[in-house]
Amino acid sequence: MKVTIIGCGNAGMVHAAKLIERHIPVCLLKTSTVTQTDFFSTMQEVKGFNVLDETQQGKRFFAKPDLITRDAEEAIAFADVIMVMTTTSQHEHIARLIAPYVRDGQVIALIPGYMGSLIFKKYIQKDVLYCEWETTAYNGRIVDQLYVHVTFYNPRNAISVLPVAATEQVLSIFSKMFDNTHYTRRHILESAIHNPNMMVHPIGILFSASRIEHSGGEFWMYKEAFTESVVHVIHAFDKQKNQVLQAFGCEPLNYFEAAKWRNEEDLSIDAMEVFRSFSNAANKGPSTIHHRYLTEDVPMGLGLYTSIGRVAGVDTSIADAIMTLSSALIQKDLRAEARTIEFLLGKEQVTTQDIALAIEK
Repeated sequence: MKVTIIGCGNAGMVHAAKLIERHIPVCLLKTSTVTQTDFFSTMQEVKGFNVLDETQQGKRFFAKPDLITRDAEEAIAFADVIMVMTTTSQHEHIARLIAPYVRDGQVIALIPGYMGSLIFKKYIQKDVLYCEWETTAYNGRIVDQLYVHVTFYNPRNAISVLPVAATEQVLSIFSKMFDNTHYTRRHILESAIHNPNMMVHPIGILFSASRIEHSGGEFWMYKEAFTESVVHVIHAFDKQKNQVLQAFGCEPLNYFEAAKWRNEEDLSIDAMEVFRSFSNAANKGPSTIHHRYLTEDVPMGLGLYTSIGRVAGVDTSIADAIMTLSSALIQKDLRAEARTIEFLLGKEQVTTQDIALAIEK
């Protein structure tokens, strides 16, 4: 299978490196001119990039994509599988950009998803299968103009598929690309609500805002932010989140147990021990409160979650409070930018039956 990765940021480049290592043909499509432009230009000049992979005892290699381009038409023509690894706030832009070139039979994966498949379906009138991930298979970052550092491997990576009937077909494709991708969620709503970012990112910044502003770039969120009292907020959020999941046929799952399932090979280890271990290995940052941890995960994640909760008649007051305070913190109405279920379905009034149908077919 040929893979086009849309988005040449940290996540896109790390996953490109792992695919190229497996001799899977890869095209890289850059759609922005805001970040990593020097890296992209250098990569085009030398036709590849260097990789340091800490998940393989510091293995080093030169990754050479088959195609590196800003041309959406040639990038989509190249692909059997399209992996969209931009921020979720770019989903509508990407859907519009690639819609004229998508063909029947392609698979479009949104990493992460936040139910963005429903946006792509509005613009793409082709027989396409969609896949959403709640997080990435690997973590890492671009270090300089020619160097990608792979830092962490999730032992288990769960995906969801739209339509649900195609789940095994799509899983068989991604399980051949990534060794950890042998697991599924019930539907794209479950993947969206299990996205850990919508919970820990806003909470981590909200309760550490003064520390971030005072530290001058020396803040380590996962090591510093999640003290015992802040963990209490996560547990309170969890109780409400699980009621939303149960309203759509999903099993309840504690955030820290879900993190352990993703991050740890040995599931007998205590979940909080796993979380602390992950925290100690996490990268520094953020250095500002004006960060995608708020500007993306609040409107795209919490906005979606609370809108679904309202339709289901479930209390989402913890998330509502986080949205209100986050908006005040950065002086921006994040609710006005929210990806609501009403927006996704194109209806002013949405029922639980509308949602159940949309996430099934």
